[in-house]
Amino acid sequence: MAHRSPAPSTPARIHAPGPGSLTWQLMGDARGLLLAPTTLVLQVAHPVVGAGVNDHSDFRGDAWGRLLRTINSAVRFTYGDDAVAAAEAERLRALHRRIQGVDHRGRRYHALDPAAYAWVHLTLAHLGVETRRLFGRPLSGDQLERFYGEWRQIGLRLGVSATEMPPTWSAFTVYFEHMVADELEVNDAVLEVLDAVRRPPSPAGWLPAPLWAPVAEGAGAVQTTFTLGTLPPPLRDALGVRWTAIDEGRLQAYSRAVRLAGRAIPPPLRYVPQVAPHAVRAWRRSLGPLVRRVAR
Repeated sequence: MAHRSPAPSTPARIHAPGPGSLTWQLMGDARGLLLAPTTLVLQVAHPVVGAGVNDHSDFRGDAWGRLLRTINSAVRFTYGDDAVAAAEAERLRALHRRIQGVDHRGRRYHALDPAAYAWVHLTLAHLGVETRRLFGRPLSGDQLERFYGEWRQIGLRLGVSATEMPPTWSAFTVYFEHMVADELEVNDAVLEVLDAVRRPPSPAGWLPAPLWAPVAEGAGAVQTTFTLGTLPPPLRDALGVRWTAIDEGRLQAYSRAVRLAGRAIPPPLRYVPQVAPHAVRAWRRSLGPLVRRVAR
C-alpha cells in the first residue's frame, strides 16, 4: 500500500445533519459502546492508523481516557453547532499533523494520509448501522442511504476528502469488503486492543485489584464475545480465531438481552451522557405539545 502525504485542504464549511436526522438518532446510542472495540480494531488494522497508534499512543496505559476523549470529540463534530464542529475539526487535524514516521516494515506513514483519515471516519458509520442491526430495528435500504449521505456531510465538515468516501451506502459496502480483504492487517495495535478487551483495566485506576478482577473477568468475557463476533470473518480468520456455533449463539443471546433492555428504557436515556442533553431536546421537539409538557 502506498501511503500519500496529507491533503492540504481544510475542512469544508458545511452544515451537518440536525435533530431530525438519522445521524442524531444513531450515533449517540449508548448501546454502541458495546461495539466500540470492534470499530477500534477495524481502525487500527489499517497500516497507517496502526503504526500511528503503536508509535504515538499509550492505549493500554490510558484506555478509558482515550475512549472518553473519542466520545467527546465525536459529540462535538456530530452534535455541535458550526463553530464547535469547525474548532473540533481543526483541533483533530492539528493533533494528527505531528503523527508520522516509519513503521516496522519500513513504510512511511502520516496520520493525515487521506485514505486512512477517511477510513477512520467511515468505520463510525459502520458502527452506527451495526448498533441498530444488533440492538434495534435494522435500517431499511432507503434509511441506509440517507444515513450514509448524512455521515458523508460530516466527513466533509471534518476535512475528509470527498474522493476517499464512496458516494453511496451500496458503494461503501463494496469499499468496506475491499478494505477488509486487501488492506487491513493484524498488527501490534490490533493485538493490544484485543488484549484490553479481554482484560479491561480498572476505569478508576485506584480500585484495588482484588475488587476489580472479578468484574473485569466477567465484563471481558462478554465484551470479547461482542468484539470477535462482530468482526468481519476474514479479519477474524486472520487473527486465528475459531468462531463456533456456540459462540454465535452466545452473541445472539447477549444481543437479545441488550435489545430487550433497551425497549424498557425511555429514548433519551439510551444516549451516552455527553449526547443526552442534545438527545433530550431533540426527543421533546418530536413530541406533541401535550406529551412534551408531560415529558418535561
